[in-house]
Amino acid sequence: MNDASPFRVPPVSTEQVEGFTRLICDGHEDEAHHMVEDLLSGGASPEALMLTLLAPAARLMGEFWCQDRRDFVEVTLGMARLQQLVRQFRLPSVAPDELHGHALLVPVPGEQHTFGIRLVEEHLLRAGWRVTALLKVGEADMARLAAEEHFDFIGFSVSSERLLPALRSAIRSLRSSSRNRNVRIAVGGVLFSGRNVAPRDIDADAIVMDAQDAVNQANEWSGLAGVD
Repeated sequence: MNDASPFRVPPVSTEQVEGFTRLICDGHEDEAHHMVEDLLSGGASPEALMLTLLAPAARLMGEFWCQDRRDFVEVTLGMARLQQLVRQFRLPSVAPDELHGHALLVPVPGEQHTFGIRLVEEHLLRAGWRVTALLKVGEADMARLAAEEHFDFIGFSVSSERLLPALRSAIRSLRSSSRNRNVRIAVGGVLFSGRNVAPRDIDADAIVMDAQDAVNQANEWSGLAGVD
């Protein structure tokens, strides 16, 4: 990575992530905000914190729920507090003539975990993209939107293997209906962590590991298309 990388400081520790997650779940928002502010003042960038603190906290909340360590209400409210923190990182909008392109971010139909989409949205916005992010949408509406609006980049989020048939179906539908016949499609989510899956296995153009990886891939495609 070059000097412009958002990862300018050592990653947040496991203990810090666990402590932060407990604060968020327990409703101690002021203490959680102070923790974020301390990390920012110590040199961490917002992009780095979204990937090394907020995203791991969201995953940990999901684990707490699966292990019955936290109930539905605690996890739901905790996720809402995390999303509020992400919104506070948002920068002013980029001028239309400076945009790299237009991205569509959607969960696979049936997907319940959408926090990752918010992280990718924020990273793309900061990188100079126009973003349309939908947290709940069916395949037909997705295809209709892609037919009406020109999207340069479409990103899917999927967390469960059971949703792979729905993912392939949605990708095929988007490719056939897209107003941009050269649209590029990337897929990400915890499902692909540590798994040997090729993009062609799911009819995608790329698999991305995190929000920064999604930005890098979108920017690469944008450059190849001459959008820059």
